[in-house]
Amino acid sequence: MAKKISIEIRSEPALYTLFGISCHFKDYRLSFLINKTLELEFVKMEDFMGSSFYFCRDEDRFNTYYLLGNRGLDTILLPGLKQTDFLLLVEGPFKKIQKDKLLENIRGIQNVLTAFEIRFETIKNYETMLTDLEIHLMNIQKEAKVQYSPTKQ
Repeated sequence: MAKKISIEIRSEPALYTLFGISCHFKDYRLSFLINKTLELEFVKMEDFMGSSFYFCRDEDRFNTYYLLGNRGLDTILLPGLKQTDFLLLVEGPFKKIQKDKLLENIRGIQNVLTAFEIRFETIKNYETMLTDLEIHLMNIQKEAKVQYSPTKQ
């Protein structure tokens, strides 16, 4: 009888910090204000699962930021957080003092109703969302390489 091997792939939540943001801004306006307030440089990427998607890498602090609209055309990324308009996912080391400062700065943006940390254990299927996001980023990188690769003559 053949042995059955199963591989379990998990994205480790310890590498990520997730924040929820509620406001009445359009995605591009919130991205602009977060860029200005936190001195980041978010770039608009191809939508993720029908929701707006912005990306920023902070090489000085070894963090990568993802700003996602929680509501897309036909879907809500985190249905358990319907009141949350945007999700800010931070990949990499992120100390408590950094979290507190980030939340304070985002809450200080005029017309932001609230910003808060979301605990991964409160989210159903967060591993699926993180895996889907990683696959989405790989597809974007793959398309960029194909699009910008030198043509043979």
